[in-house]
Amino acid sequence: MAEMPEEILVEGAKEWEHALVGFFVGKKIPFRSLFAVLNKKWSSVGKFTIHTAENVIFIFKYESEAARDWILNNGPWDVWGVHLALRLWERDLPPISSGFAKIPVWVKLMNIPMEYWTVQGLSKLASILGTPLHMDPATEGKQLISFARICVEMKADKEFPAVIKTRRSNGEVVEVKVEYSWRPPVCDRCKVFDHSTRVCPLKP
Repeated sequence: MAEMPEEILVEGAKEWEHALVGFFVGKKIPFRSLFAVLNKKWSSVGKFTIHTAENVIFIFKYESEAARDWILNNGPWDVWGVHLALRLWERDLPPISSGFAKIPVWVKLMNIPMEYWTVQGLSKLASILGTPLHMDPATEGKQLISFARICVEMKADKEFPAVIKTRRSNGEVVEVKVEYSWRPPVCDRCKVFDHSTRVCPLKP
């Protein structure tokens, strides 16, 4: 077994610290067309490079943290109408397998009690839907508290609820409303987001 020294891992992580991991849901996009389309949409915030990984996964590498965050927070993005799912690259991020049993989705939470407006409180609400990945700057800074916008990693075998019920300290039950920026096609048979049940390759 090759045990990698920590200093090498740290240096390697710096190489990708301004990167996003992305993949298209339901259709493959040619590499050359991908760069041409996204360059028109993203060039205003700086240069970027695209790196192809396995399982049709793309790594988008930006010149700065600000450019990376602008892309992430101003989504969702699409190419030729095909949704591009994006999430932050992180050290020790597990490989994303083909089939996509999990996918990042931006959600909007509304009717949130004031006492819930902390990072911990909002994350607890979002965790009912899946794994909270990050919040947009307006939500994190509490600039607008009529709703919270959070990117959540959703599972294909879970529902997309329209409300989250929560109980306040006085016993009152509050319904937090949920809106999704995009509802990916899901296969009930395979439990993946890559295709819908209607076009499932295993359909009898």
